[in-house]
Amino acid sequence: MSVIGETKTATEHAKQQLLHWLNHRKLSMHFQPIVHTAQKTIQGYEALARFPRSDYISSPVELFQLADEMDQLFYLEKHTRELAIELIERYLNPQQKLWVNLSPNVIHDKAFTPGFTHSVIENTNLTARQIVFEITEQSAIKDLDSFKQLLNHYREQGFTVAIDDVGAGYSSLQAISEIKPDYLKVDRSLITNIQHSSEKQFMLEALQHISSKMGSTLIAEGVETETEFAKLTAMGVEMMQGYYFAKPTYPPLEVPYHLLEPTDVNYKDDGAKLIVSSTLTFQDFYLWLSQYTGPIDRQLATIKTEKIQVSMPLQEVIRFAAYSNGSSPSKPIWRELLQWWRS
Repeated sequence: MSVIGETKTATEHAKQQLLHWLNHRKLSMHFQPIVHTAQKTIQGYEALARFPRSDYISSPVELFQLADEMDQLFYLEKHTRELAIELIERYLNPQQKLWVNLSPNVIHDKAFTPGFTHSVIENTNLTARQIVFEITEQSAIKDLDSFKQLLNHYREQGFTVAIDDVGAGYSSLQAISEIKPDYLKVDRSLITNIQHSSEKQFMLEALQHISSKMGSTLIAEGVETETEFAKLTAMGVEMMQGYYFAKPTYPPLEVPYHLLEPTDVNYKDDGAKLIVSSTLTFQDFYLWLSQYTGPIDRQLATIKTEKIQVSMPLQEVIRFAAYSNGSSPSKPIWRELLQWWRS
């Protein structure tokens, strides 16, 4: 009996604490950079809620779950989003973006009304195209049709959408296909020690293929070591986030330039990726293939020109080259290869 009583007391304390934090603006925001390693740039920052030390709430996930139970989810998201925009504005350049939380359950909050974020940025130097709504709820989306309508409303205003935790939690292939996100953020469970797991590599390659076909940008989360970074680079992943580059903090941190270039040559050479530039010929491709020692069945190639970047399985490039065997050896292949891939 005493255990039940203590649990109830702890829950009530947690609720009172959350309301106190909201009413007295005790929450804060930290920002973690999202980097583009090929361009050697910071693409933007993810805003992460932080709160004072507590005996009753141990993580941001618990914080938002509690707010949902109390019908305070929309108020909490409004507060943290407004705070994030207010704090990041002076640090964000016009080419960078801010990733902010969006919980699917917020549409069930009685206080929910769309349009808040747009009204906030009207008083700043930020634009809608700089805000990415990151879907963070780790449970099934209860009303997918209504949530899609909300996302369409945001997109009409110029905002973009990311799905978090891909490969874990709620992010099923159905949700991804229905939402058609601009960004796929791969959960750290698939990234941790990926250099030692062929199964994780297979799954990541499948997600790369899916994101390429959907026109989404893939981001690897939870990158913590140089060997993980080097393997991801060898696999063609260009956008990443994690403690290896910088921990969440405020003010937001720059990323040292040397961290954007892997030095572990073993992992760089293991999966030397084929880049099909606008000048690559059949002759160039066959020379590359004759020197390639990495995997064939689980490697991606990339068509990369000034106007387009598309990833595809290396096996498909080899099939295309075999099919086009009669073509001129000195002829650039990228246009025909792209047409082959899309047909």
